[in-house]
Amino acid sequence: MPNPLVANGQYVNFELKAQVPEKLIREKQTYKLDIFYEYGMKREDIATYSFKFGEFVYENGTPTVIRQLVFPYAPEKNPGRLLVQGRAMDDAKGDVRYTSPKEVAVGLVTTPLLLVRNNSFSFLADTYQDAASQPGTVVFYFDPNKTALQSNHGPEEQLLQQYVLDNVSTQQITITASQSPDETGPNLARKRAKALEELYRKKLGTLDYSGKKVTIQTAVEIAPMDLLKQRLQTSPLPKPDKKEALSILESSQSQTEKLKALRQLPVYTYIEHYIYPGLRAARLEVDYNRNRKPDYELYVLAQKMATENTAGDVLTEQELQHAATLTPLLDEKRKLYEAAIKTSDKWPAYYNLGVVYNEMARKEYRPAVKQALLSKAIHNLTYASFRNPSLEVYYSLASAYHQQGALLDALKFYDSAIKAGGDEQLLQQVFADKAALEIEAGQYNEAIESLRYAGSGYQTNMNLGLSYLLKENYEGAAEFYTQALAEKPNDGLAHYSLALIGARTDDAQLLEQHLRKAVHSDKALMEKAINDLEFAPYRDKAPYKDALLQQ
Repeated sequence: MPNPLVANGQYVNFELKAQVPEKLIREKQTYKLDIFYEYGMKREDIATYSFKFGEFVYENGTPTVIRQLVFPYAPEKNPGRLLVQGRAMDDAKGDVRYTSPKEVAVGLVTTPLLLVRNNSFSFLADTYQDAASQPGTVVFYFDPNKTALQSNHGPEEQLLQQYVLDNVSTQQITITASQSPDETGPNLARKRAKALEELYRKKLGTLDYSGKKVTIQTAVEIAPMDLLKQRLQTSPLPKPDKKEALSILESSQSQTEKLKALRQLPVYTYIEHYIYPGLRAARLEVDYNRNRKPDYELYVLAQKMATENTAGDVLTEQELQHAATLTPLLDEKRKLYEAAIKTSDKWPAYYNLGVVYNEMARKEYRPAVKQALLSKAIHNLTYASFRNPSLEVYYSLASAYHQQGALLDALKFYDSAIKAGGDEQLLQQVFADKAALEIEAGQYNEAIESLRYAGSGYQTNMNLGLSYLLKENYEGAAEFYTQALAEKPNDGLAHYSLALIGARTDDAQLLEQHLRKAVHSDKALMEKAINDLEFAPYRDKAPYKDALLQQ
């Protein structure tokens, strides 16, 4: 096992192998080994190995237990000690005898935590006047070459029912469907649009009691190859890869020949996983028209609605959301967005309420309260994603989960955001933060692959540098950190990371040069360098001491 232990993201993971003499294995007695971590005045129990028949294996004739262990990381746990303590138990009498605790690892290396994350998302732009006539949208996705909607559509069907239940005099609905170029069935897009129309009309017949007049138009997206071309043009693929794929699509070859040529390219994995699934879809848009009230009137009425001092239908959801932009106070925004949800149950109110809770969490210093606020943000962003399955909403949801430490959920929604497609710059940010998550999970090769699509900015170079450093490719890591410094010449973290490379490669000049610049740029890095076990071999050497003293 490693000594010292290594912190990765939210956890400290390690493998511990334990062996005991054969003479300790007895039928009426059980020998156990308690593994725990001590820091400060606290003890954290991690696991217990039981050397009872059936619970260990023999390795070269010696009873052996090997397990992957983990405990949560927190800054206050460094420095600390990993200890083991034997425990012999008489199964009949219940007597217990303990051995003296034995130290097996001291301290934590925190280099894997030196990653850069963004996870920044904010309120929707205030386009109240324009948004008053913008449509509500719900998207249904289909399996390859299929046109039938599944029997249980989940969140999409729930949202569809909300539109069916809307108490309005008229509804103008447009259904637009598409298919991916690799699908072979005839008229798939048209059949998908028809299937969604039939579902909506069926629900109208069973759920709508308002007698509203509903007009439904169906349409088919442009040719699948043109759709693919559009998605490629706005994708975060590296420019040379994008150019190579687009040159095939713009050639005079037949569609079959083009698709065959695309399959030979390295980017085809991206196309297959992230572009094609988003093209097998039918999008339903519900049109609304609202009249605008003056801001002063809106704000007064919104405050009354938020405190339930006036009728719940005085203002529309869009009007309530606009009123929320008129106050800087997060708690007031929260009340107004909650009122907007009660008014119409539409996605922008859920999204903005999720942003409110996320902003509250960012400002909160108490861990338990912070986690509770993030849970509320996730709850509302989830409802927003049901109603608007888009790049922006999925990214916000992934970011909230990422901040909460729920890495698997975050990864799922990073992937959903990429598949949804959209703005190239935001897609690059999604890949950049997805790579940060993969570094936290110790998946350095996956992180490097994700960063291929993350642009060439500061965050990308820093995390490429860290990935290569952790893979012990120090020359490659130094190159990326140097590129990061070209964008931010005085960045303390980049200088500190280069100093770590100096420590690992026994390059005293590199260590001293960049450690001096790091602590000069960011005084907090002085304390970190003093406690960092990466510099332990240099504590009494001139390059390290001079870098810290000459400030």
